[in-house]
Amino acid sequence: MVEAQDRHQSLGDIDSYPTLSEKIAYIHSITRSRFGEIDRVAIAKYDAGSNKLCTYVSSTEGKNPLVLHEVQLDDVPSLKTLVDNHETRVINDLGELASLPSLHSRRIVESGFGSSYTVPLFHDNHLIGILFFNSYHVGAFDEFNRTYLDLLAQLISNLLATELNQIATLRGAIKTATQFTSHRDPETGMHLERMGHYSRLIARQLATTHPINDEFIEDIFRYAPLHDVGKIAIPDSILLKPSPLTPDERRIMKTHACEGRKMIDAMLKNFQFESIKNIGMIHNIVAHHHELIDGSGYPDGLAGQAIPLEARIVAVADVFDALTSERPYKKPWSNARACAELERLSGSKLDPDCVAALLRSPREIEEIQRSFAD
Repeated sequence: MVEAQDRHQSLGDIDSYPTLSEKIAYIHSITRSRFGEIDRVAIAKYDAGSNKLCTYVSSTEGKNPLVLHEVQLDDVPSLKTLVDNHETRVINDLGELASLPSLHSRRIVESGFGSSYTVPLFHDNHLIGILFFNSYHVGAFDEFNRTYLDLLAQLISNLLATELNQIATLRGAIKTATQFTSHRDPETGMHLERMGHYSRLIARQLATTHPINDEFIEDIFRYAPLHDVGKIAIPDSILLKPSPLTPDERRIMKTHACEGRKMIDAMLKNFQFESIKNIGMIHNIVAHHHELIDGSGYPDGLAGQAIPLEARIVAVADVFDALTSERPYKKPWSNARACAELERLSGSKLDPDCVAALLRSPREIEEIQRSFAD
């Protein structure tokens, strides 16, 4: 939450390029200065491809009751009805929901919230998320404050749509460049899809012990597939060579990390997306996914905690997928053999927490492999 003394700053004063979380916290603080009973503002982002709602950003007085949660929209009939009818919903006594089976409802009630106001968010008539206002007080939402909150909902809808459109355009541009690489690279497009899902899986497992929130998880899911974009700069004679590389060829291959970072910078500038927050994550993934815990990696020889967390996560996902995928020079390893190799590398080459996080999820690994098979 933004502290009270910051409530009258403009968004531009809080940070040159504030995140959506920071914007929501600022909006929440302004709202509480007028309606002090509004204790939580939260957005669940909607993904049309999977038909899932995922917790995304929130600002809460007290502990946030719901994080790292996703659910099929069809599995929450009450919310689906709101979406289908473009309706809002007021529940002025959340005690009525105590017997409902949904995890979201139970956690909200168990956290002591007394009432809620729910607003589906649309852009160009397409659902992009659901906005929740919650209060610890019963009967907190009346016609007067709902009129004000409806105006905020429109603002928040525009903020969310702008962020999602910017990210989609940026990711589309970089993905196009990556696809040029995939036509030349023996790694398939499904490798890129698996990379995103493995990285998100690891990040979710780490969230209880590391500074990871829903935004971080969504960002690493989006950006992990871009890790090897710099291979565009590598000659075919090296990139497609079926036999081991010579020392000189390996030196050239290693330049893809730095070349990738340069390409990301150029794309951000050319598309005027320097304002996208967390672009540092893209840089870190592209530049540092070959750094190793013992400092023997490249390009900067970073070691241990000096390697950004997102790069350590992607490194584990990349090694695991490389081991379990077929290449011109090797057959795919079994998951058991690949996991044993990760354990051998854990603590010396790969981050042990990231390795352990992946190895805790064998069923999820198999589901990703089934869904995104070559």
